[in-house]
Amino acid sequence: MKNIQEVLQQKEARMQQLRTEIEALRVVAPLLGNGEQGAPVGGNVTVIPSTPRQDDKVDLSSFLNDVNS
Repeated sequence: MKNIQEVLQQKEARMQQLRTEIEALRVVAPLLGNGEQGAPVGGNVTVIPSTPRQDDKVDLSSFLNDVNS
């Protein structure tokens, strides 16, 4: 059986990485749109991370599988 604290720490680190990637995609997606809504080419873009949303759900099934391994 794996150390539950270690598995939890790994899962939390992965969740934070995914949140960072999602925020990057939220910033880039409008820039890749039709060009009318995005920032001008060469413009400055400031990335402001958001807080986790209510729809950010955690699937514990993979966590439980890792703990029982």
